Amino acid sequence: MMRYFKKPLILLVTGLLSAISINGYSNEYDDACDHYAEDEAIYEASQLDPAIYEDSCWYAVAPETDCEFARRCGLRGIWLPEGPPAFRPFLADPHPVTFSVGWRFNDRVLGKNLIDVSYGDTFPIYRWCDIWYFRGDLQFEIEGALWAIFDPLHDSSPLIDADYYVGFPITYMFENWAIRFRGYHISTHIGDEFLLTHHHFHRKNPSIEAFDLFFSNQFTREIRLYAGIGYIACQDDSFRVGPIYLEAGLELRMYQLGYRDYCNRLYGEPFLGMDFRYNKSFKNHVDSTYVLGYEWGKFSGLRRKFRVFLEYHDGYCLEGQFSKFPDRYLSIRGSYGY
Repeated sequence: MMRYFKKPLILLVTGLLSAISINGYSNEYDDACDHYAEDEAIYEASQLDPAIYEDSCWYAVAPETDCEFARRCGLRGIWLPEGPPAFRPFLADPHPVTFSVGWRFNDRVLGKNLIDVSYGDTFPIYRWCDIWYFRGDLQFEIEGALWAIFDPLHDSSPLIDADYYVGFPITYMFENWAIRFRGYHISTHIGDEFLLTHHHFHRKNPSIEAFDLFFSNQFTREIRLYAGIGYIACQDDSFRVGPIYLEAGLELRMYQLGYRDYCNRLYGEPFLGMDFRYNKSFKNHVDSTYVLGYEWGKFSGLRRKFRVFLEYHDGYCLEGQFSKFPDRYLSIRGSYGY
């Protein structure tokens, strides 16, 4: 009886073995294709304009920016441009326009343990493309921010001070340069709970309207230099400071110690920054801030960054009515923004 099943059985086994072999070959082929496609994608990503993968490049976002699209359409500019900021905030600016939180230790003016927070962002309005002698871009924006500081170890964690900012910067960008002219307003408010517990505190009004002009140069891929001068046009008589102020700084990004993930369009790298300010009301020495930390960012989109860093400030208090007092502190901070 076996002779009737022998031939069909042989054919069945042979078919199964062939199917397994073909399937195995197919899986190996698919895996090879996947690896090849991945390698090809990485290669193509790495062959794009290298400036796209540099934080110093103000014009590179996708590989196609709003301005490039406007040029193709024959437009001289574009409304509500999407992309990196025209003038990147300073790494060591103690009052940046960004989202941040920090724990401050041994502040000589306000307390030994404090929490300071900031909320801020930039709203680009219009960008002119390929203008003037250098064929750069000119962008008009609106900025807004709040900087507040709390005393977390006392009852109800009282608010000590809050500073409110609105600015109207216009920035011209070409090659490795960015030049910003800005008019802005800052108003300061002492916390209600602080006033309730400090009955003899005499509140003043250190609100200002000012203008400044800053120059920023990406000197190398790693080094950025900036400097500027400002003029305080209006200030309240109850709290007056010198009308002229100066500010300068340096930023160093050590990309050789970081990493690049081309498939996720993600990068990380350590950074070092220092910022120096001078005003006539600074009686003792120049106001200085130093930061050291690590940042993660994207090669695409708006190119916001997440940072974790140490901040050391040696100079004068940053908070409104307290800003004439010499101060020094160390802070552990995290921020998200530009």
